[in-house]
Amino acid sequence: MSGFTSKFRHIWGDSAKPKDQYADIRNALTSGESQYVKANAKFLAYGKSAGGAPVYVRALSDTGRTSAKALYISTHKGRLTDFDFHPFIDNFIATAADDCKVNINKFPKGGLTENVTKAEVEIKGHRKKISLIKFNTAANNIIASASYDRTVKIFNIENASTVATYDQYKDNIYSLAWNKDGSMLATTSKDKCLRILDPRKPDDAITVTDAFGGIKSTKCFFVNAFGWVGSTGFSKSAKRHLKIWDPRNIEKPLYNQGIDNQASVLLPQVDQDLNILFLAGKGDNSVTYYELRNDDKCVHYLSLYRDSTPQKGGGWVFKRGLNVMKCEVQRFLKMTKDSIIPVSFVVPRKAGGDVFQEDIFPPCVSGKPGQGAEEWCSGNNAEPPTMSMDPDDRKDDGDESGDIAFTKKASYEEVVSENIQLKQKIKQLEDEIAALKASSGGGGGGYDAPQEQEQGGADGDEQPADYTEDQ
Repeated sequence: MSGFTSKFRHIWGDSAKPKDQYADIRNALTSGESQYVKANAKFLAYGKSAGGAPVYVRALSDTGRTSAKALYISTHKGRLTDFDFHPFIDNFIATAADDCKVNINKFPKGGLTENVTKAEVEIKGHRKKISLIKFNTAANNIIASASYDRTVKIFNIENASTVATYDQYKDNIYSLAWNKDGSMLATTSKDKCLRILDPRKPDDAITVTDAFGGIKSTKCFFVNAFGWVGSTGFSKSAKRHLKIWDPRNIEKPLYNQGIDNQASVLLPQVDQDLNILFLAGKGDNSVTYYELRNDDKCVHYLSLYRDSTPQKGGGWVFKRGLNVMKCEVQRFLKMTKDSIIPVSFVVPRKAGGDVFQEDIFPPCVSGKPGQGAEEWCSGNNAEPPTMSMDPDDRKDDGDESGDIAFTKKASYEEVVSENIQLKQKIKQLEDEIAALKASSGGGGGGYDAPQEQEQGGADGDEQPADYTEDQ
């Protein structure tokens, strides 16, 4: 620690008071590879362990006790496994369940006003239940899904089509992560491999074999500023580890450090603007955070937030949804056995409440995509546009995704069905025309009689071959 100085050394975690928590949450989903809580800049979501795969969505401002009649989204037949907010349309959320489907669900922009029981789009393709889903961070309407059929599929949700399939896994998949421009996808799996691939070019995938010695769950992440890929995992002796690789040279990790002997899985969250890594363990009562630097050490310990209540999991609020005048650089939504507790990570500044702190709030990712789905599928790459965090410069009135509209297109199955119907209609019309011809020509001298009279003379004699009206 000698010689290390940082403006983030004194970040501290501020747990919300009871009135600002989300209380009385019963039977929440707390199994599987999911984080159990997801959020964007306006809403948070959590699931329940029940048939129909219910997901409860509520505004971040809707704190307090949870009603026994809380509204939910339930568009599956099986049980919920994962869910993810659309990064560019605040009122869209994807859900996955053990019915092998990914459903895209829409709810009112102001929040749920009634239960949603019909999906906007249903996506099929996997042969076994889905474990994880993750929207592309830059390309609009592109989503990745991992399944127990040991494949990762990329879907275009506009027409429910499968864009790509990667099937080189030898065991179940533990995590998915996209890089900033959405060109690369990182995955970890029970076969102890970390894979980094462009899903549009799966044959060029980079594989780190024996990334970790243990077979317990691993969770990967990108460090966009330096082009690194990292992951949490376990050694053969079940010690928790953190490793970071440079994909340009994967022979040896840049960083390999044992953390402790706890048994819980570490969930990583990278603040891509400040290069701060947060690690929250499932079952822990703490969050540890580090500053990432492109130097010999790579990872520098900052501090630890700890309280008396263990977390089942948790999600993180989008950067553009934070309270910058409180100097809040991250907000963790901590899932406990019966509540969700917001924990704000704050950089202490004397004038933070009066003057915007530009050095700790550089421009962040806005609510707009870098490109469309078809552009991404054709091989283009583009980073999402950024926006100022300064309240005086934000001219969007808090609705960054207001002009991003979802346009549903016909799926392949729908196009095939429409073609079959059109062919049947054409056949029906042809049969009707043939029947009309047959009925009009059956009486002798009917439909064709005028033509025969025109070809014959007045006395029925045959005209010469070179006869014309001028003659």
